[in-house]
Amino acid sequence: MSIERTPLRRPLRALATTLAAIGTSLALFAGSPAGAAQDGVNVAGFFGSAAQNARIEANIDQLHPAWVRVFVNWYDIETAPGVWNQQQIGQYDQFFAALPPATKIDAVLVGTPPWAGSTTASPPASDQSFAAFANYVANAFRSRADAYEIWNEEDGTAWWTGTPAQYAGLLEAAYPAIKSVNPNATVILGGLGANDYPYLQELYSAGAGHSFDAVGVHVDDACSVTSPYAFAYNPGTTQINRWSFLGFTTVHDVMAANGDAAKPIDITELGWSATNAACSAGSSAGKRVGGVSNKVQAKFLREAYHCLAEPQYSYVNAAMWFGMSDFAPANNFYDRYGLMTYRLQPRPSFNAFVNESLHGDQLGGPCGNFAGPSLHLLDPYNGERYSGPLKITVTAKRNGRARGDAVGQIELSYDGKRILNFNKIDAHYANGVLRGTIDWQGARSISYGTHVITATVNNANGVTTTAKVTVIHVHG
Repeated sequence: MSIERTPLRRPLRALATTLAAIGTSLALFAGSPAGAAQDGVNVAGFFGSAAQNARIEANIDQLHPAWVRVFVNWYDIETAPGVWNQQQIGQYDQFFAALPPATKIDAVLVGTPPWAGSTTASPPASDQSFAAFANYVANAFRSRADAYEIWNEEDGTAWWTGTPAQYAGLLEAAYPAIKSVNPNATVILGGLGANDYPYLQELYSAGAGHSFDAVGVHVDDACSVTSPYAFAYNPGTTQINRWSFLGFTTVHDVMAANGDAAKPIDITELGWSATNAACSAGSSAGKRVGGVSNKVQAKFLREAYHCLAEPQYSYVNAAMWFGMSDFAPANNFYDRYGLMTYRLQPRPSFNAFVNESLHGDQLGGPCGNFAGPSLHLLDPYNGERYSGPLKITVTAKRNGRARGDAVGQIELSYDGKRILNFNKIDAHYANGVLRGTIDWQGARSISYGTHVITATVNNANGVTTTAKVTVIHVHG
């Protein structure tokens, strides 16, 4: 979403307040777990009245995020070719100066002006015109901005109507324009909606791999009501589906396959909407609510940062909540992602964020349940010799209480050839246990000698468990 575009009037704090904030900053930094993703928050609405700005400033002070993400709209900054809005640049400077010391800034460069393209989402007629804008902003912000994110959700037509190759060209032009001014700045590939790793692969194929320092992803999917612990594998793989929070792991797989395993991922939008209104997007439109309760929103926030504190995800550099406050008072999933309401009233997630910032991850246990169902081949026993039909009895039990832990079906095979499947319709299922038994008549027809009977069960997430026994077919 773009930020509000009304004038900013923000007074700078006194020296005493700054010194106190420095002390707080050091204490908060000491509480962050080693290797955990740095927290952050998307901030909009800071071009308002002095009273509004003071409240926003006070709330940022309390949250004390490691990162603040702001949109810098090209159409606002360069109103005509080479004509720069100095007033708004000054307003950004005031806002940046008012942030707690050591706060890092991610400036999102986005929005084609009318003179450069047909719509704000269209590719500019000249990539170099965007590069000139990026160069100007980098000079204006100097070393105050730590990262520049090139566009936003370029994989979706709401923000970018061009092709992946056109975006790759934009990125290639912007990268040196920024680095020539601030070589220490991180250039982030614009946040991809819902861990869009297929689009990322298209960008690599278009030659974009040398034009970014980090990959931005978004995990604030429309109408999401599932915990960050929930996940699902892509069919037939152990790669997590992009619509799961943990889908960023597959983003990293794509990066590694293209030689970029050492580059970090920045989750530049993270969140769940706190609405009870009906979902109005995608396949869930009109079928269920589009968000979660205030309490669950706070719970998911804690779980998300718990996941990102796990060592295996240390390649995630930062995770920035979207957003600090609601964008409008309307009760719909688009406008209710905030840690605070539109009127800046804190939700439970606000306090959860403060606690995470002060003390780091406070949760225990794993992030998600990657253990498959328990599985037992009761018949036949290993090494059993048979001459007629072969009795096969198998049980599978769910391992966990989440929806994704539910047992799917049990597949039986011999030597890699299918025998049959047990599911909840044609086998006994109760209390999370699926049990099936057959007298396999086909066992008579297979060759004499040793064979391997295999049982395989999947849960709803796609996690697989396998059990095997060896049997010997002998003459009767």
